[in-house]
Amino acid sequence: MTHLLEVKNLEVSFRSGKEVFTGASDVSFHVDKGEILCIVGESGSGKSITTLSLMGLLGKNGRVDKGSILFDGEELFGKKEKELDNIRGSKITMIFQDALTSLNPVFTIGNQMLEAIQSHSKSSKKEAEEKAKYLLGKVGLSDTEALLQKYPHTLSGGMRQRVMIAMALAGEPKLLIADEPTTALDVTIQAQIMELLKSLNKELAMSVILITHDMGVVAEMADRVLVMYAGEVVEEAPVKVLFHNPGHPYTKALLRSIPGVRKEEEEKLVPIEGSVPEDYDRIRGCRFANRCAFAEEACSLPQKLRQAEDEMAHSIRCWKYEKL
Repeated sequence: MTHLLEVKNLEVSFRSGKEVFTGASDVSFHVDKGEILCIVGESGSGKSITTLSLMGLLGKNGRVDKGSILFDGEELFGKKEKELDNIRGSKITMIFQDALTSLNPVFTIGNQMLEAIQSHSKSSKKEAEEKAKYLLGKVGLSDTEALLQKYPHTLSGGMRQRVMIAMALAGEPKLLIADEPTTALDVTIQAQIMELLKSLNKELAMSVILITHDMGVVAEMADRVLVMYAGEVVEEAPVKVLFHNPGHPYTKALLRSIPGVRKEEEEKLVPIEGSVPEDYDRIRGCRFANRCAFAEEACSLPQKLRQAEDEMAHSIRCWKYEKL
């Protein structure tokens, strides 16, 4: 089967003066057409770095050192900025955590919508305005003509995020990357935005990469899940397999730390002690070992992703997962 996106052995680094820091290492995954892949992990796990590298948005200090990023049969690694511009915003698009900082405060919603539409098509201003109103309506916004005249600060957080989703749809993308798009929103609006993304995924057969630290969102949204820790993929599995049969100690720890309505009253949440190491590129063995209750001497050796016996699509970066 040909995947829409296939990433192989991705290595990302950042430079600060003479020092070099690894942001992601040996990252491999794929996304199929119409699929929702959730990437989950704590802050500092490398989730955003991985997706920014796909878009060529790492900044001056960051770079992809090696690997392959194959999108719709086309290799993206090594492409020049102008070549990537033909892909960014059209075939692949991205929405970020805080829509207020993503939207330009001195331009109206209409100005910004029209720019997004006309940069990827030869539409006239009138055609672009009609498409802008159509897209705003598609994401659940009303009175679209008046909305085009408004400035970002006059809208609620939920409305701004819907505008960002509408702008992301302007180029009719095959893949939408959503980097924790509901972080700054209240719980009710979060649910509405997630439901919107899911309905657009089904209606447009648009693939989605959703970055989140919320395992509840993962359970609701994902077809497959990629668990990242300290710049590495530690587990990948279909969502039902991950929740019913997690293999990596880190995944197990994440699931134990989630509150749920079905938990017994006396059952306590178990926090994960410690934090993601900052210098994880210098760790030779398992990067989770210093926080893992099951760590042994063998964990100090380099770990590779292993295929689990329960599922062909289930892989785990732990040598003793079968014994846990």
